[in-house]
Amino acid sequence: MSRLKHWLERTIGHLQDRVAISRRPERILVIHIAKTAGTSLRRMLQDEYGPRLVYPGDFYLEHMPSGWYPLGSEMLRDYGSLPPHNVLVGHFTAAMADMLPRPYQTATFLREPIQRSLSMLGQFSRTLKVPVSALVGDLQFMEANIADFQTRILGADGVCDPHEVGPIDDTVLARALERLETLDFVGLTERFTESCAVFDARFHTGISRLIRREVVHRPEGDELTENTSRVEPFLERDRVLYERAVERFSAARG
Repeated sequence: MSRLKHWLERTIGHLQDRVAISRRPERILVIHIAKTAGTSLRRMLQDEYGPRLVYPGDFYLEHMPSGWYPLGSEMLRDYGSLPPHNVLVGHFTAAMADMLPRPYQTATFLREPIQRSLSMLGQFSRTLKVPVSALVGDLQFMEANIADFQTRILGADGVCDPHEVGPIDDTVLARALERLETLDFVGLTERFTESCAVFDARFHTGISRLIRREVVHRPEGDELTENTSRVEPFLERDRVLYERAVERFSAARG
């Protein structure tokens, strides 16, 4: 009986979701670059569309073995069995947009490279229980996890684990810059409120009324600034990409 009840609830839920999507048929692909406010954005979109129509949002993540996003390659493989959704989100490379069987509008946030990297290092330090200074001194770790990370997300050639993209050279940067111009929305974490207003104008949503800040800027990186000079050499191409994103955002704001 419990299995039948579960099946009925799931079937009814999917039918309700399909009705909701028929009223708002837009599909948005959110390229969530770590430490750029992606979790806040995802939860705001859950409030906008409903928890089941953002995949994989909190409604789904709590039932996943890892408790976090599947790989982009796994989403592509299982696309035919994904639940109905308005928003598809994950830590995948931007080439995901080219691989999906249906067209999606595309969105991402970029963050000032030093601040993003210091915040990321802070998280790695807490998770691995290794001092930030030791992580910064580990060349292999920095190249795999920090070096020009935003550039590799936008410039990777195909859907792959972003930690395995390399080397990050000017060819990857050129692809990232080209991708930047094709995305439907590029927000700036430092200008989060403004960015949400631009998002609303682009996608006809109301997320600027639903702003959450429970994750973004924690930590802001200020307490790690003694590592700035050691981190900067790893972010040369991210700096170019970010400055182009700022120019694009400023132009869009008029």
